[in-house]
Amino acid sequence: MARLMRMWRSPMLIWGLLAALLAGVVYESYAVFRIARQNTLISQPERVEVDDKTPPVLVLAKAHRLERSGETQEALRLYTTILERGDEHLREQVHYNLGTLYLREAAQLWNAKGVLEYVRVNTLVALAKEQLQKALRLNPNNWDARFNLEYAHRITPPAKEREKADWHGAKPSVFATVPTIPGGAP
Repeated sequence: MARLMRMWRSPMLIWGLLAALLAGVVYESYAVFRIARQNTLISQPERVEVDDKTPPVLVLAKAHRLERSGETQEALRLYTTILERGDEHLREQVHYNLGTLYLREAAQLWNAKGVLEYVRVNTLVALAKEQLQKALRLNPNNWDARFNLEYAHRITPPAKEREKADWHGAKPSVFATVPTIPGGAP
C-alpha cells in the first residue's frame, strides 16, 4: 500500500496525467469547433462549397436549399452524389427528398397541363414511387414516405384509352367485297 501511495505522489505520473488530460481537452474542443462550424453551414447552405471532401450532411443541406429555390437539376445532381457516399440514414433522407421532388413536379405538371403531358407525368410519378419505396426499405417507420407513396398511387393518371375504331367503310356494291363473283351483270 505504501508503494502505491509513493507512486501516486510521483511528479512524473502527475505530469503524464495532466498531459493526457490536456490532449483530451484539445481533441474534444476541436471536435466541438468542427461540429459548430458544420451546424453554421447547415443553417446557411448557400455558403457551402461542394467538392469531393464536403461532408454529405452539408451536401444534403445545399441540395435541399437548391430544390426549394427551384434549381431542381442541380439539386438532383447533388442528391445522387450523396447516394454514393452517405450513410444509411442520409440515403434514406435523399431517397425521400428525391421522391418528394418528383412527386411535386408531377403534381404541378398534371395540374397545369393535364392529359397533354401524360407521358411525362406518368414517368415522374413512377420515379417518385421508386424513390419512396427505397426510402421505406431503408426505414419502414418513415411515415412521411408512406404518406407520399400513397399520394403517388392516388395521383397516378389513368391509363390512356385507345381510340375506338370508328371505321365505316364505304361499300358501293356487294361485288367489291366478295372476290368470287364477277363484277358486272349480263
